[in-house]
Amino acid sequence: MNKIKEYLRFLRRIRIIKYFYLNYFCKEIIRVDNSKIIPYKNAVINIEIGARIYIANGDVEIGCNLLKGSREETRIRLRENAVWGSNGGCKVSYGSTIEILKGALLDSKYFTVNSNSILIAAKKISLGQDVMIARNVVIYDSDFHEIYYEGIKGNRSKDVIIGEHVWIGTNSMILKGVNLKKGCVVAANTIVTENVESENLIGIKSEIKCINNQIQWKR
Repeated sequence: MNKIKEYLRFLRRIRIIKYFYLNYFCKEIIRVDNSKIIPYKNAVINIEIGARIYIANGDVEIGCNLLKGSREETRIRLRENAVWGSNGGCKVSYGSTIEILKGALLDSKYFTVNSNSILIAAKKISLGQDVMIARNVVIYDSDFHEIYYEGIKGNRSKDVIIGEHVWIGTNSMILKGVNLKKGCVVAANTIVTENVESENLIGIKSEIKCINNQIQWKR
């Protein structure tokens, strides 16, 4: 009886028709084992021609932790011939966006993404086992718009590699060509443009200065 109640609660939290379509009828999603893609309420999943999602060793949960009564969307979009290889599953919280552009690759092991984060792959982004991404994080492997120097394109896309057990703090940006190695931590409000060695904590240290004292304030 408890299992039945639990299953009914689960069904109330997801997009039921979309769930069955994605897992049993959608040719663009290849389930290697019994792992599934779980579209919670307000999850928007667009898969264009030639794109594929490979799922193994864990469920891909899209739009989880949605507040009761909220209509905030979680957006997943794979452009033409894009590939997402998920080996270990993931939990993508409400309000976040994952977009894989034409011919690009997202290669992921188990990871979590908190609300309102954005990951866009134009070439390749790799997420290692147990990556934890906080709120309002941005991960780009491209500038997305071309810059030319004396007629030569100078800002090509570069792979982003995020290693095993990496924690990316809130409001941080991970930009193209970055390799975050195993066990490192990116502090809040950090823009990362260079590689980070294993088990290092990086961030921007801001000094706190008293501007005035003995103040009062009113609402």
